[in-house]
Amino acid sequence: MPDLTLRKVPFTAESDNRLRMLKGRTGLDRNYLCRMGFCLSLEEPGVPTVQTEKLKGIREIDRYTLLGQHAQTYVALLLVWIKENDIALPLSHEVDTVFIAHMNRGVEIMASRVRNLGDLGGLLPRGPSDE
Repeated sequence: MPDLTLRKVPFTAESDNRLRMLKGRTGLDRNYLCRMGFCLSLEEPGVPTVQTEKLKGIREIDRYTLLGQHAQTYVALLLVWIKENDIALPLSHEVDTVFIAHMNRGVEIMASRVRNLGDLGGLLPRGPSDE
């Protein structure tokens, strides 16, 4: 099974602007916002895409800084998503591409759902007792 090989995760200018806005709204660091957004993106239907030319020369975040000590967990979540969606990815650079696309889509999702720190609770899944 291919693995994530990139050292720095690029973000589009739009995602970078939204990350700045979200940090201002919530006070949370970009890496935490990206992690939450990544998980939300994995829950969304469809395969995310990002145009590689939009990633050139824009913000890059070191992979370890972005994922912290739980990097293997996020990679495992991505690989499970790939398998569940029957995506044939024989090469590691293709895993990198899907990871980058999920990160950028996740920022977009966070920006549309979070206006302040209190909105983060609304991102949690609702259990049967909450309905």
